Amino acid sequence: MADYKAKLHESITELQQAIKRGEMPREVRLGKIEELAERYFAKTGEMPDAVTLERMSDLCLFEELSDTHPDKVTRTEYPFFSETQFEERRKAEVSFKLSEEHGVDGRNHKPPTRRERTNREIKLMDKHARIRNKERKQRYHEFTKVQPVVVRKIGL
Repeated sequence: MADYKAKLHESITELQQAIKRGEMPREVRLGKIEELAERYFAKTGEMPDAVTLERMSDLCLFEELSDTHPDKVTRTEYPFFSETQFEERRKAEVSFKLSEEHGVDGRNHKPPTRRERTNREIKLMDKHARIRNKERKQRYHEFTKVQPVVVRKIGL
């Protein structure tokens, strides 16, 4: 059975190469794939394993899976994506959250949030605050220190 399984994989590989060379139209290819599966079932009494069936289904859908056009969805009624195409499409999609926050005018209308200051900005602010505090303290000290009393006599 293992020998026949290896032969089946070799047959699938040969079929795949013939398809890539463009030697086999879809109708002929589907017949050959079905014949391979039936022959395997007749010899072993069981259907091929999942990996083999997946390889066969990829051969059935060769044109759809090998179509690399980026706008495949609008060109065909029921498009099939390969795993990489599906991943690329998923990366390009945007969540609905973005559409909730952005208006038709292109502006972001979500409530603004403050960013956190960096350590450098905090140190710079502290430095300037200390300088200002020193100046304020000096002015306050001059204003509140004991002032000489000036007496003026009016009249005589």
